[in-house]
Amino acid sequence: MYHSAVVGGLSVGYSMVGKKLMKMKPADLGRLDIEDSAKLVGTVALALWMQDMLVKQGIIPANIIHTT
Repeated sequence: MYHSAVVGGLSVGYSMVGKKLMKMKPADLGRLDIEDSAKLVGTVALALWMQDMLVKQGIIPANIIHTT
């Protein structure tokens, strides 16, 4: 749940930035042609990269469930 919330939140954030700053419309999940697929893959890849960077810098934990 934690990882999906982080990646999902970052993906939504990147979609909003793309829409506001670059005047790019979000991917249409109903039709998913090559352009929409590239937008979706790019957004999720950026979110995963950002999550990795935030974990490496110690800003967010890698896992919130500590197993012993």
